[in-house]
Amino acid sequence: MGIDITNTYNSYASQIMAENNTPRGTKKKEAEKSSPTAKNDMDESMADYVRQLAKLVPSVEFRVGNSFSSAKTGLTLAVNPKLIEKMRNNPEQEKETKELIRGVETMTKWVESLNKATGWKTVFRHSYIDENGKYYSCSLTVNEFGYKMSEKLRKERQENAKKLIEKTREKTAERKNNQKEKIEETKAEKKKTEKAPEQSAKDKAIHLLNQKMNASPDGIIYMNHTDMLTILEAAKTDAKDQTAEDDAGKPGTKPQAAAGANLDLQV
Repeated sequence: MGIDITNTYNSYASQIMAENNTPRGTKKKEAEKSSPTAKNDMDESMADYVRQLAKLVPSVEFRVGNSFSSAKTGLTLAVNPKLIEKMRNNPEQEKETKELIRGVETMTKWVESLNKATGWKTVFRHSYIDENGKYYSCSLTVNEFGYKMSEKLRKERQENAKKLIEKTREKTAERKNNQKEKIEETKAEKKKTEKAPEQSAKDKAIHLLNQKMNASPDGIIYMNHTDMLTILEAAKTDAKDQTAEDDAGKPGTKPQAAAGANLDLQV
């Protein structure tokens, strides 16, 4: 998706203007009046920086703002202008936030493949990263054909989705068993075989989304930073597993993580 750089910068400029009400801001404005060329250069520099950030998440509309988008449709990501200012002055903050933005792209592709596999459609998913670098989102998904399908067809779709979930879990268990057998052959890894298999990242994500959907009376799901990391871990794991399966039987081929992967899930 594209980015409206004018609107984006206007949002950023509004934030800076609010800060300029302080005495220090007044001095800054006076300095800018005496150097319009420097001000224009600063504006263009910020616009270029925002454009570069937008390229990290092409699946959504990138914005600069102080909260979620209020649009009733679409996929958006808004980043607080104060955080962007921090990024430009702090390499560590820049690295961390860029990784988070890339994570939004990975998660978006993963969830959209989820919807496609199970007959659901995203009405909107609005994400927001606050000035402290924490992620939040609100989203609404509906069954695209739910109102047209008979009760029988809806039940059939639900049963198919459950089978897909069970198949995914079986594959996960099979991989764990294979890994366990290899570990048992090495004495140094013997202790690992005594531990009960942990819940997979994908199962954790499935449980989280189901839990939130069931608790939502209007179908709108809210996620915080911790929730997002859970979904992102599942997306990354699923991508790696899918790549490994695709490369199976190809000698000399090293698995490479993909940006998104298919997910079988009913929410």
